[in-house]
Amino acid sequence: MELLFLGTGAATAFPLPFCSCSVCTAARKLRGKNLRRRSSLLVDRRLLIDLGPDSATAAGELGADLSQVRYLLQTHAHSDHFDPGHLITRHPDYAGENRSPLSIAASGKTLEAMGRRLKGEDPSAELFDPDFQKKLGLSLFPIQDGQALCLGEYRVTALDSGHDPQEDALIFRVEQGRSAFLYGTDLLEISPKGWELLRERPLDFAILDQTYGHGVNSGGHLDAGQTASIAGRMRREGILKPGGQVYATHLSHEGNKNHEEAERDAAANGYRIAFDGLCLRTED
Repeated sequence: MELLFLGTGAATAFPLPFCSCSVCTAARKLRGKNLRRRSSLLVDRRLLIDLGPDSATAAGELGADLSQVRYLLQTHAHSDHFDPGHLITRHPDYAGENRSPLSIAASGKTLEAMGRRLKGEDPSAELFDPDFQKKLGLSLFPIQDGQALCLGEYRVTALDSGHDPQEDALIFRVEQGRSAFLYGTDLLEISPKGWELLRERPLDFAILDQTYGHGVNSGGHLDAGQTASIAGRMRREGILKPGGQVYATHLSHEGNKNHEEAERDAAANGYRIAFDGLCLRTED
């Protein structure tokens, strides 16, 4: 599998638009890996995790064609992870051509939230109406914590993220052949059931939330210390393959450092820091 990071920033992106703290100031000066769009991941150029507000621009700059995406895994419908304006362009009124059919997997509550946000974009939008789905070329697949679903050649297992119970926010393990990875953005904690499911199959990659730096946490997400703790536990319990890697994503300016410094800190704790445009490939 090929994993392409379209974005690795938190809700505010990085740097924060109206902030001149030392971290944001350094990001503007250093640029490169320090500039982060809102988090999104493209797998094999045909499976997208989170249709975020920056995903289309990022894909274009990285040479990826989102019109060929067949599957969308939506962790939740917060505005930094789901942009209804992108999805509504599948409507015939926007004169799109040669798009692929799109299967969307998300929790039932997330699908409902997506429907409400789509209706705010277009009052005629009815996500659960079969005729509307046909116009947009959509198929919906509600999935819940602990459930597995096959989408084409991919097997997707949903795990509760603890991030937003009102939307039953999820993280996903994605498998194809002998390859497997975990996408754990907006993660508050892995439940006991989640750890049990993760022990079933070793991962090539685990991608974990690191919204906050060490000792700075406003809630709802992981900080660097928690990310390091989960990464260590995954290694101890054999959840990662030999040579398997952990990468942090969804970084904000709150307590985090510039990319090079954050990467040094992460390496000391056995994991890496992802950056926009990073491309990972499994060996199988």
